[in-house]
Amino acid sequence: MRVGDADRQFSVTILLVSLFGMLYLAYWVYREIPVAGWRVAHFLMIYLVAVLLYANLGVWIHEQLHCLAFRGTALEKRTRISFSRKYILALRGHYRVEGVIEYRTIRRALMAPFGLVVALVAMGLIGSLFLPGWWLPLMLSMAVVGVVDMTHDLYWISGIHKIGDKGRYWDNGRELLVVWKD
Repeated sequence: MRVGDADRQFSVTILLVSLFGMLYLAYWVYREIPVAGWRVAHFLMIYLVAVLLYANLGVWIHEQLHCLAFRGTALEKRTRISFSRKYILALRGHYRVEGVIEYRTIRRALMAPFGLVVALVAMGLIGSLFLPGWWLPLMLSMAVVGVVDMTHDLYWISGIHKIGDKGRYWDNGRELLVVWKD
């Protein structure tokens, strides 16, 4: 069995829920910016910096977290991350593993980037104690983007969940190959 990109229904569901969340959070950020002549410019600059940070540092951390699940295992040295530039300012990446992966390990690897989502929420909550009011909704916006970035990971997990320990898994970076164990 091959598990590739998320199907249209799965992707659209995540995107629609995320879009509503992002619109609310963007409105919240805008409301928290002090009323002044440059309010719209401040709003746009805040989100531009956030987009550039996530499109580079966030993507890099996302891929590193995937590979964290293989640390200390025999697969650690057979794990590779490939990065490329998309639209010059945005990083694009995927990891691949040479060899058979156990279910628990692949599940842990696919869910590891959720740690970034949790970290962004925590940074938002902690920062809201002493940073401007727009900090929390901005970090929550980045957390929502982190979930959207995990769309294919979540799809892969849902695709292999029923097979579980009864299968053997190969992750070639673009798709997950699954074979039933003998």
